[in-house]
Amino acid sequence: MGVKGLTGYIARHAELYLTPYELHDCSLVIDGDNLACNLYKDASGPYSAFGGNYDDFYRTVVNFFTVLDECNIRPYVLMDGGYEPRKLRTVRARLRSKIQLIKRINPCGSYPIFPKMMNEVFVDAIRDCGVPIMRCLFEADDELAALARKLNCPVLSYDSDFYIYNVRYIPLITLTVKARTKLRKESASGRNLRKNEAKKLEKLVKGNRVIRGITISNQETSHRWVTYKYLDCCIYRVEKLITRSSLSKEKIPLFAALLGNDFISRKPFQNFFAYGLGKIGGSRKTNQHQRRIRRILEWLKHESLESALEKIMNHLPKKQRAAIKAQVESATSGYSNELCYSLDYFKNHFKNRLTDNEMQQEGLESEFAEECEKETSDEEQEAIEEKTSDEEHESPEEKTSEEEHEPTEEETSDEEQGNEIDDLESKEGEDNSSKSDDDSVNSDRSEEEEVAVDDKGEKTFPDWFLRKLHPGHFPRFMVDLMSLQKYINNPQIEHFHFNDCNEIALPILQHIFMLLNHVKGHETDNNSFTYLTRATRISNICFREIDIKKNPMYSFDPSQPNPLLFRSIFENGMSYLNRDALFSDIKFLPADIKLYFLAVVYWLHRSSHVDLNHLHALIICLVVLRTVDMKIPPVRNIRLFHKRFGNLIKKERLHRNKLLAEGVSERGMKKEVKALSIPDRMTYIPKSDCYLVQNELLQHFYIPEIFKKKYDAYSSVVLHAFAEFQSVVFQLHTLNALLDFPYLAPKMGQLYCGVFLYNLYNLLKSRPDVAHYVKKYIFRDSSMMFDFYDYLWKWCMPFVPNWKKNHATRTKNKKRIRKSKKNSTESLMKKDPYTDMLSNAEEDKENEEFFDLNNQFCALLEVS
Repeated sequence: MGVKGLTGYIARHAELYLTPYELHDCSLVIDGDNLACNLYKDASGPYSAFGGNYDDFYRTVVNFFTVLDECNIRPYVLMDGGYEPRKLRTVRARLRSKIQLIKRINPCGSYPIFPKMMNEVFVDAIRDCGVPIMRCLFEADDELAALARKLNCPVLSYDSDFYIYNVRYIPLITLTVKARTKLRKESASGRNLRKNEAKKLEKLVKGNRVIRGITISNQETSHRWVTYKYLDCCIYRVEKLITRSSLSKEKIPLFAALLGNDFISRKPFQNFFAYGLGKIGGSRKTNQHQRRIRRILEWLKHESLESALEKIMNHLPKKQRAAIKAQVESATSGYSNELCYSLDYFKNHFKNRLTDNEMQQEGLESEFAEECEKETSDEEQEAIEEKTSDEEHESPEEKTSEEEHEPTEEETSDEEQGNEIDDLESKEGEDNSSKSDDDSVNSDRSEEEEVAVDDKGEKTFPDWFLRKLHPGHFPRFMVDLMSLQKYINNPQIEHFHFNDCNEIALPILQHIFMLLNHVKGHETDNNSFTYLTRATRISNICFREIDIKKNPMYSFDPSQPNPLLFRSIFENGMSYLNRDALFSDIKFLPADIKLYFLAVVYWLHRSSHVDLNHLHALIICLVVLRTVDMKIPPVRNIRLFHKRFGNLIKKERLHRNKLLAEGVSERGMKKEVKALSIPDRMTYIPKSDCYLVQNELLQHFYIPEIFKKKYDAYSSVVLHAFAEFQSVVFQLHTLNALLDFPYLAPKMGQLYCGVFLYNLYNLLKSRPDVAHYVKKYIFRDSSMMFDFYDYLWKWCMPFVPNWKKNHATRTKNKKRIRKSKKNSTESLMKKDPYTDMLSNAEEDKENEEFFDLNNQFCALLEVS
């Protein structure tokens, strides 16, 4: 959710609320979605404008959990599920802001745009690391806090809600992802955060720099000394806030509700802030939101929970009191939740990881609470007095000038959530944002009221659905389809003059919704769902009602799903497709890319924005990532690559040049390797081929330099086709999971790199013969890679629509036509006997002197 402004307030007073901590030899509950967003920011850098570098992101996630394993940390990851009805207004506001951000995207900018399959790649990486993971039904914050209390371990996240929960909380921004070694006898002694460390943390929070690189150290520790590895971080306990502010635990959730979160707006309390709370004051050092937090803490100190609620309600209109009180109770109820479903799930599915010893309560929380009550050191007291005196003793002129220009809401919960629109929303005032939100939601108000009826009760989900949801096989939108009959389409990097890129995948989404509501023996009457997406050409959202008019061709039994239900997706709307040949030839592809190429065929037939150069780029990218990155270390830094492998590449290049001089153009292949099929040969590809190919292609994994000077060269039209492809893969991936995986799920971290694809497309679009260019330039150092590329290309060609082939032929022949016209005119001139006379006449005409009769000085221009 996120409590607005609380992260900035804690960062400003970090030395009072945060304690240095060594994280090692313990369990750790991780907010999966929050970690995924912040790891993607660190991995992608400025490359998020190209649709997702999944290869870099996958390696970053693996490296992160490798570092945790070095320190003997046992992580448990919880992912968010569907949206609750009370959060839909916040979702719409964020979606609208994201649309505005994408429309004015800068290819070299720093705004992170999260791609379509980021969470799926994150889940793949976690599974490959052997880390326990569970997707919750709805937002995971309550479940994270409950599991952390059961396991008596900290929570790792960057969400200000955990400053309110009664758990030990490690803000992700304080974590240094680099294992340090220390002697066991030099265990950490309790100390407070130094002032320079606190100032550094405050700067990081303002700059939203959460993760700042991951370092893996493979050095073995000496057996001579007893040592341990740990991660540097800071830990927070709610007792710190309670003791510093003299509050009881019961009043902490009310404090959070007054500040506002995703479930309750701060707007209803404006009268209370203006007349009931008293003057907030002004300061040059703190903004108005920070001062409001301090004033609320001071006010709650002298009130009981009942009296505080009564005074707040007295400043509200009588008609709104009951509704606002219900919202406050609903918003605060989650902070005291004790139900924990994830513990039973991890017990049943990860028996080797979760032991009874981890759940033994050692009384650390109560001990620390007593320590917090006794802590009143002179240094901290002086710090408190110094800050309060600086904030309160200001001249009236300073107060008025500050309040005139200070926005009422400078920080939003999106900053803590790792959302890509954090910087955009933080610049908007509360009044403007709330007003625009109200105006845009009027058209959908009746719809929201209809959904809100079921807000209090939790919708029951069938067991078969939960068995697929909890392991992370289903994406979070499946819960929305089941509970709300809604699909919220997050836009990608796409061209705004075209329809949204998910539109070509709508038939797959309709098929999924149809199956969910036609389960054998449990059919429902839900024949439509609401599709929330961006509007065409304008920066706004629109609602579409998608009707389901047909029943499934085959009955859907979740325990034994019919694989033909997957094939029925290709039955309609593809008149030029030979479906029998497609599902017969798919057997000749490797198992891990079958679904990927079914998506390619669907994309080629449904999209009007794709051409054959897109297909060439996809196949080349697949060959490189699936072979080169699996054989040699995936180093993307050019200088580091040359430093590590430069000598090896030079030796191999000299050796091959020598063989070429001797007349040996291609290296021989072993008989047993040659007997294998072309896809199976790729596991035996020489490392030398990979080094040489990567050396030539490494420059294309970077943003072209021209974008730093000329943004017009950046083409969202090219990226729109790739965004459509991602939407198709995403929806087919979901349908595949719903039908119990008739095909292996594709691992996008080994198949897709956005900036590499974009550069490949620009590299190939001007080539008259792409296959020749790929053979002679891209894969000239590896015949096996070219054979695999050619194999995949030839597999695709029978399923490419004829109109795309004809268009490609016309494009390629333009240059040849111009050349043939030139040759024909030259041949005609040679056959014409009067050609010499005409050419001589033209030369004489050119050499003839020109006299301008209207210019009397023309004769003076002659040079004797």
